[in-house]
Amino acid sequence: MKKIIIAFLMIFIMGGQSFAFAADRSAERRTLQEEPRQEEKMEIIPSDQNYVLALLPIVDRSNMEEKERKVAMKAIKAAIEKKYPKKNTKVKVISDKEITKAMRMYLFENYDAPVLAELVTIGKAVHADRIIYLSLEPIKSEEDGFRIIIGAQKFSSEIGMKMKFIDVNENKYLFNQFVVKEGSSSAVSFWKLGGASKSRSVKKAVTECMKEFFTNID
Repeated sequence: MKKIIIAFLMIFIMGGQSFAFAADRSAERRTLQEEPRQEEKMEIIPSDQNYVLALLPIVDRSNMEEKERKVAMKAIKAAIEKKYPKKNTKVKVISDKEITKAMRMYLFENYDAPVLAELVTIGKAVHADRIIYLSLEPIKSEEDGFRIIIGAQKFSSEIGMKMKFIDVNENKYLFNQFVVKEGSSSAVSFWKLGGASKSRSVKKAVTECMKEFFTNID
């Protein structure tokens, strides 16, 4: 009788362990499945902070064609407007004229890669609490072209941006990363090439870079 009870208990314990393992695996799968959805829902929320901000001129090292460059700049400005809407933001954005004047007085040794001390100097010169420095880096684009079977055309653009957010008073970076995102544009046409847009793929990639930046700063 004791042997039967012991055997029953062992089966019960093993069954419980299997159930727990299966539950853990199921939870893990749910987490992995939910992460992309969370990333897709990532949106720029207007800042509710109260500080003086210096937006330095955007550096363009991307070597993009004129059309794509304009699209990229427009996407950056749209993201900035979302973060700091003119009508109701508490953040005071310093004028381009003041920033240009300060940057002529305190030249960077290398404008493509200014160091913290140089950025802080500009911030103090214009009495800013925060500084944003953005740089579009060389990109990689790929055109899949026309596929015979379904006639699909796709553009894919990989955008890299140096993104810096500096606390002038504390003399430190609040964000300092090289962010890389990919955007794509595709179309299906059975009778002709065309439909996919390189500009749209660039816009999507830049927009994702800006989301990454602005969702990580106040």
